[in-house]
Amino acid sequence: MKRSLENSLMCLFIALSLSSFAQLLTGNSKEFIYPFQSQHDEVLSNHISAITDGAAIIGLGEVSHYTKECYELKHQIIKTLINQGYDALVLEVDFGQAVLWNDYVTNGNGNIDSLIAESGWFTYRTQEFKNLLIDVRNHNLTADQPFQVFGMEMTAMHNNLPWLENYLSEHSAASEELVALLIKEQPVVAFQQHSRVEVMDYWNLYYELSGFLSEHRDELINSGGEKNYATAQRISEITRQYATYISQDEFMIQVELRDQFSSRNVMWCMEQLGEDSQIAIWAHNGHVVKESVLFGYDILGYYLSKWFGDEYYSIGFTFNQGEFGAYSSNGFKKWELPSVQVPSLTKELAEFNSPYLLFDIRRLLHAEPDLPLFEKSVPIRTDVSESFNDDNNPMMEIDLSNSYDCLIYIDHTNYPTTIEWKQ
Repeated sequence: MKRSLENSLMCLFIALSLSSFAQLLTGNSKEFIYPFQSQHDEVLSNHISAITDGAAIIGLGEVSHYTKECYELKHQIIKTLINQGYDALVLEVDFGQAVLWNDYVTNGNGNIDSLIAESGWFTYRTQEFKNLLIDVRNHNLTADQPFQVFGMEMTAMHNNLPWLENYLSEHSAASEELVALLIKEQPVVAFQQHSRVEVMDYWNLYYELSGFLSEHRDELINSGGEKNYATAQRISEITRQYATYISQDEFMIQVELRDQFSSRNVMWCMEQLGEDSQIAIWAHNGHVVKESVLFGYDILGYYLSKWFGDEYYSIGFTFNQGEFGAYSSNGFKKWELPSVQVPSLTKELAEFNSPYLLFDIRRLLHAEPDLPLFEKSVPIRTDVSESFNDDNNPMMEIDLSNSYDCLIYIDHTNYPTTIEWKQ
């Protein structure tokens, strides 16, 4: 009964808020909205090509982690960025997983079917993402400099630890204590519960590993090369980040640390690529946005926009209706939402009657900074994170002037092509 009353009050609040909603997209602002008919349309590729000279980092969001059109549009954008000379893609995935994918796209090592099917992240177990990695591999077969793939996450260790074990066994005789810590059975995902002993084991692993890598630096570089040594050092730092995360008792501190560590890991990737490197980031809208919408703390996009200014370019995705995948109380499932009917930016974008739209917010903001569109938060379809339920609010408020440089609208989304998980 109490839950029902709370939902009724929330609906009443939203209705009252929307009753005063005015038309946001005036004639002038509509000049910066570009309909396009397909993912291969020149409207999209021309816009991406035009922004590349001034952007060191392009953040590619997604309105949900499991939406076919988001994946395919980002695939096309990344192909354009590769043609423009970009150096790498940094993914919202654990560092060690991306090490395996990068070995495939740069050296051809590994089986692409297994690399996707055995991924611990449901986000990437799709044919759409597999197609992207295959395209990157084909590009690298003839490229002077390979386009690389990195991971920025520190929330999983199940790929990092075996990589380290193999690396040390091939290139140096690690101590028994270090090997024991590497192969010990323990939780390997930060979102799991860790006992005090397990937390201390990760701290001990970090101290043993960092000390060993420092002491045997020359030996390891001479045997395995500087690139592998740099990877081992980064996994040591990832271990420290993981231990720091699981040492916290408060969830909000954990999630804020996650974005802070992701920001540092992105910077490390750029340092490995060298001066004047340019990268794209693949992550949820909630991470690439320049001012947090879903979360009450500073996120990856906030740090990057502060550090890089206009050289950070954030692209968000939104949708009107259709399918996506997310966890429910009964496990992972396909969801489908009807079109938005309440007055909102989403409904106004739907009135263009186009399957896709590109909204150039940065150019509009520079041309007309005093538009009502930028004076307050506006209602838009709510982003979907890893989980969803029928009580989720269908609308959220967003401050466009501090959120995205560009917004890509999808009128109708579909469920991606699932690749079954092989544990």
